[in-house]
Amino acid sequence: MKKSDPPASPEYLRVAELIRERIRDGTWVPGQRIPAAPALAEELGSDRSACERAVRVVAMQGLLTTKQGSGAYVSRILHKIRRDGTSRYQKAKREEATADGGQARGAFEAELRRMGLIPRNMPSVRRAVPPAEIAEILGVNPQAESVLVRDRRMYAAPADAAPEDLGTPVQIATTYIPLDIAGGTVLENYDTGPGGMISRLAEMGHLQVRIEETIEDREPTPDEAKFLMLDQRNRVFEITHLARTEQGRIVEATVHVLPTSMWQLSYGWDIDDN
Repeated sequence: MKKSDPPASPEYLRVAELIRERIRDGTWVPGQRIPAAPALAEELGSDRSACERAVRVVAMQGLLTTKQGSGAYVSRILHKIRRDGTSRYQKAKREEATADGGQARGAFEAELRRMGLIPRNMPSVRRAVPPAEIAEILGVNPQAESVLVRDRRMYAAPADAAPEDLGTPVQIATTYIPLDIAGGTVLENYDTGPGGMISRLAEMGHLQVRIEETIEDREPTPDEAKFLMLDQRNRVFEITHLARTEQGRIVEATVHVLPTSMWQLSYGWDIDDN
């Protein structure tokens, strides 16, 4: 009995592969705007709806970014950023030397510079009444200004980018520190110096000795999708990071939001097999 031919792949998958090929072979270079759907359909011998769907698929894979009213662009970051959840909190890593002779301002900068990228941040620092769940975690008053909040909208740019070039939005991070620890200290400054706030906390007598992270895969909120230039159907990692001192106190709670298409999460630990 003659076997039937396998079903053909949907047209949008064929178009998505053609888009990926043009990115891989350099036909379309990072930062370049690709043709709009009608022109793309003509170029690839397809139809507009298939091209629109294919663009969404490739964008979800991190190879394209979309801007409402402007179109789709080849991503300027074609390789995933590796977030090493183990070594990034080691002093030597978060303070490692940079190519310009300085020192990294924390783990995020160190991770980007290893990829030939530089960080751009839009920070805000304020005293605030904490969300109820954060107040419970930190053991602070949920009805008073009891935390210092460090909000960061984080970008990655090529090493040779002009100063005004923010680059690609890659992360949102919101850190909460008990105000009785952070109030009136360098932690209220935008720039906390080499090694970032973890190094400053250690110098202030709050050395972090235990890290706990919970990871959730979810859809972005509208605000997150807008900043990170994601379709609502994209996914993000939400990492809730807690840091404890030797005395067991949680001195930092940070919520990281990262596009799954841009980031790779890595962890390692020793095994006690007694």
